[in-house]
Amino acid sequence: YVGTLNKALFPGLRLGYAVVPQALAGAFANARQLMDRQPPTLTQAIVLDFMREGQFAAHIRRRRIAYKAQRDVLAAELSARLGAVMEVEVPDGGMHMIAYLKGDRSDLEVEAAAAEAGLSVRAISRLYRQAKPRSGLMLGFTGFPARAMAGGVARLEKALT
Repeated sequence: YVGTLNKALFPGLRLGYAVVPQALAGAFANARQLMDRQPPTLTQAIVLDFMREGQFAAHIRRRRIAYKAQRDVLAAELSARLGAVMEVEVPDGGMHMIAYLKGDRSDLEVEAAAAEAGLSVRAISRLYRQAKPRSGLMLGFTGFPARAMAGGVARLEKALT
């Protein structure tokens, strides 16, 4: 498993990790050394202390509570204002939700209209590998305070008309 702490902490951290079987740990460490001879050891030590002291777990708990509130506000706003044209799939966790477009509306057209309105949404049809993709939007909700959701949904509603 390979991951990064950029989203969990902050994008500028640029600190990743790999979880590998013990038998491969040496090979991965050697490959890492070949790729980058000057790892961010100070950053690694600080993050290690942050985790050992329980601060990382506490941070994740706080973020989950905040993200759930943001998710719930966005889902409610979308359902109230745009429920006639989209079906919102509310995730149990994560940082994005999917809103499936009803009817024959192209999500690529909606993505373009939203961009003109200053909104960044992602059409999901291009993510499908099957012959008949579903039309919908991927909407992030963690980068904005809950109080900003209504305004964003109003702009999306305007872009859809």
